[in-house]
Amino acid sequence: MTIRHRLIILITTLLLPLIINAQYKIPEYSPTIEDLSDSLEFFMPIEGRLVYNDSLARIYPAYELYHYSWTPLRVNPYHVSIDSMPDSVYIDCRDFVYPVKSNLVTSDYGWRWSRYHHGTDIGLNVGDTIRAMFAGRVRVVDFERRGYGHYVVIRYNNGLETVMAHMSRVLVNIDQDVKAGQIIGLGGNTGHSTGPHLHLELRFLGNSFNPIKMIDFEKKSCLSDKDGFYIITKSNTYKHKEELKNINTQASYHRVRAGETLSHIARRYHTTVRKLCQLNHIKESKLLQIGQKIRYR
Repeated sequence: MTIRHRLIILITTLLLPLIINAQYKIPEYSPTIEDLSDSLEFFMPIEGRLVYNDSLARIYPAYELYHYSWTPLRVNPYHVSIDSMPDSVYIDCRDFVYPVKSNLVTSDYGWRWSRYHHGTDIGLNVGDTIRAMFAGRVRVVDFERRGYGHYVVIRYNNGLETVMAHMSRVLVNIDQDVKAGQIIGLGGNTGHSTGPHLHLELRFLGNSFNPIKMIDFEKKSCLSDKDGFYIITKSNTYKHKEELKNINTQASYHRVRAGETLSHIARRYHTTVRKLCQLNHIKESKLLQIGQKIRYR
């Protein structure tokens, strides 16, 4: 088979979902080629068509809710705005487990030191066990020296995701299934941290919200209704969305330190090298100077 023939088959396989016949069962959501770049494993070619592979995608929690996206590369790869989210969503919290033994909140969600703090910090001792809050699957395991330190992102079966950061040791792997209450790591002081604590973020479709909306830290319990469900609403859970909009419209800069590269800066601020280059009108090959200001938002 010639290279030309291979290219024709590849292009045909990628474009045919847009004109696929009704005789093939595909989800109501028709992903674009860009959407499929991180999740091609969910589709399989049959007679020149990309057909949704339900049996494979089923192993990932809330796969339809997240438009068949599953990647270990970023905390928030979804690009879903709060305004485009449903007005309300029921989250099954019946298997909720408080993640640590401490209930000492050391830093709240919201503005902190001229930056937005997307989680709640809970004081603990180095080596304290950290547990999964619900049953789900590990999506990200990574390390950021000037950010999260050792951290884990879990997508739960109920649709929530958590980021748990600054661990001294991670005890799970990417794509590992976890049960509610299962130990996933040990408390620590890694990354950008001023003392041992757990940085806990609650996210839905990539958008963080204040953990105190759903967790009673004093009682170590979930603020669910009598049936065990918590209702995410744009009017209450995401009441802070205007603050987040203001963040996105303000230019923010990072001052380069010794040894830093564009990749380091992109990882710290959960963006991409390409986006940094666009914002700063520079090439990816540019050598950074100590003290140089790089715009990351």
